[in-house]
Amino acid sequence: MSKVEGKLHKSITLIEAIAFSVGQIIGTGIFLKPATVFQATHSLGVSLLIWLAAGIITLCAALTIAEVASYKPMIGGITSYVTEYNGSTLGFLSGWFFSILNNPGTLAANTIATATFLSAVIPMDNLQIKLCAFCILWGLSISQMFSVKGTMKFQLFGAFIQAAPIAIVIVLGLLNGTNVNTINLSMVGNLNSPGTSLGIALLGAMWVYDGWQATANLGEEMINPKRDFPKAIFYSISFLIVLFLLFNYVGFRLIPAEELFATKNFGADLSMKLFGSNGVYFMTILMVICSTFTMNAEIVQATRDVLYQARNNNLIGSKWIRHIHPKTDTPINAIIFQGILSTIVMLTGTFESISLLIIFFVWIFTILALCNVFKLRKDSTKERSFNIPLYPVTPIIGILGSLFMLGSSLTSDPMNFIIGLVVILLGLPIYYYCHNHLYKDSEPEA
Repeated sequence: MSKVEGKLHKSITLIEAIAFSVGQIIGTGIFLKPATVFQATHSLGVSLLIWLAAGIITLCAALTIAEVASYKPMIGGITSYVTEYNGSTLGFLSGWFFSILNNPGTLAANTIATATFLSAVIPMDNLQIKLCAFCILWGLSISQMFSVKGTMKFQLFGAFIQAAPIAIVIVLGLLNGTNVNTINLSMVGNLNSPGTSLGIALLGAMWVYDGWQATANLGEEMINPKRDFPKAIFYSISFLIVLFLLFNYVGFRLIPAEELFATKNFGADLSMKLFGSNGVYFMTILMVICSTFTMNAEIVQATRDVLYQARNNNLIGSKWIRHIHPKTDTPINAIIFQGILSTIVMLTGTFESISLLIIFFVWIFTILALCNVFKLRKDSTKERSFNIPLYPVTPIIGILGSLFMLGSSLTSDPMNFIIGLVVILLGLPIYYYCHNHLYKDSEPEA
């Protein structure tokens, strides 16, 4: 390791932070989940209200994190605020969860999904799909080793590429005046069928908005985080609420209810209505593009989670992992570390098992971070640069929405929650070994 140490620079602009947030949230879910939401509500109008409600809940939670971040912008996102305001042990468990379990599992799942989507255009067997996924993962990882600014410019371009085709579909769909359905709040179909539930519908819609938490990882690298982070959150999520509502509206206008009950790929069906048989290829390519740029943002987030853990001496090899390359000022070692973890998960095929075990804990640590807003408001010594609108209603809505997500996950699979909790707690021996032996006399750099 070079004795010369680089550093992360404050180089990320407001527009780049907005693009990062948009790119992180727009994945493949928006093309798949509208059908799930409708099948759980049996009403086109109610489905649109569910998408609006999910967006408002997400915006409330994100703005709450924006106020928490305004006291002290940091890399590490949710973990950094749990560590700062809830204690180092809980902070470690949060970091262990995100950097060692959640992020590698998410990246592995998304790389396989991207390669699988691509196989619909370029036929590949299972081995070739894994090889393609490996190349995508490491191609994006290596590209981030050269320049943080270059990575964010690429993400800015990607956000446009992700949103523009969806906007084109919306415009064409709104202009299409033939064979349109009436959007109203009336219920259709069998209301007693399995899976019919407003809770299931809201869960599906909120899953699509998930990923907003990643923007909090940019705090240290934004040019003016106290001013721009709340704006990035507000503009990006508000934009996506409108985009997702219009996308659903257009689909509901053009796809008959009986087809919506049977479909598994809302986006592909909508494209076929607009573009004929070529619509499947259009939507497949769009899903590949969206998934790829979402992964690019996920690698940025995952690397910062790892870097934050290493700065706090929470990982074996922390001194190596937290090194910033002196020529590129990028966290190359953290990128390599995260890439290796994701590759192991991808090649072993354990990402589905990991996701089942840990899905609950995203919301547990998010709720912890959200609740800190009340603690910080009571501390007169803390100075903030952003005030949540309509406090305390806004954070309460965000927390209740997060509690709903947590409760839904727990009730659907309580045994996996118990197993996942055991898996996360297994990180504690690493924590105590690092702090009581390996780095006993070393001060954290965070």
